[in-house]
Amino acid sequence: MTHFAREYGNALFELATEEGIAQEMEQQLQMLVACFREQPEYIALLDARNIEIEKRRALLDEAFSGRVHAYLLNYLKLLTERGAMRLFIECADFFRMRYNEAYGIAEAQVTSASELDEAQQAALKAKLEEISGKQVVLHLNVDSQLIGGLRVDLEGRRYDNSIRTRLDRMRRSLMETEGREA
Repeated sequence: MTHFAREYGNALFELATEEGIAQEMEQQLQMLVACFREQPEYIALLDARNIEIEKRRALLDEAFSGRVHAYLLNYLKLLTERGAMRLFIECADFFRMRYNEAYGIAEAQVTSASELDEAQQAALKAKLEEISGKQVVLHLNVDSQLIGGLRVDLEGRRYDNSIRTRLDRMRRSLMETEGREA
C-alpha cells in the first residue's frame, strides 16, 4: 500500500470518526469501491489531465451529489485535483482497515467446494468469532477444486481443512515413506 493511500485513507478515517459518521462513510466508500471496480474507465476519466479540472469536478457532482456524504464528495474532488483517483481504492482499503481495527471487526475469506447454506454460514461465523474475539464478516467464495471442506483466511492466518489439502498431505506423506524405503 502506498504512503499516499495510508495518509489520505487515515485522514478520511480521522475526519469521519471526529464527526461521528465512520459507519456511514465506510458503507459509502464500499459502495464507491464496487462502482469503480465495475467501471475502472471512470477513474481514468477523472484522472485525465486533458480534461479541465472543473469538468471533472462537475462529473463528480453529477454522479454523486446527494448520494454520498459531502465530505466524501469533497474527498473525491481532492483526489481528482491531485491526479490521484487511481489510488482511491487503496485509500478506501486503508480506511476500512482502520475502521475494522477501531470497531473490532475481522474479515474472513472463506472458500468452499460448494455454496454454504445460512445455517453453515452462521455456525462458521460463530466459530470464527470465538477464535478471533471479534465480529467477523464473511466473504464467501466457491472453488469446486477443493472437493469438500473449507479454507479460511482470517487475520493473516489460514485454516485449511479442505479435502484437496488433505489429499495433497497424504500424497506427500506417501511419497516420503516410499523415499525412505528405497
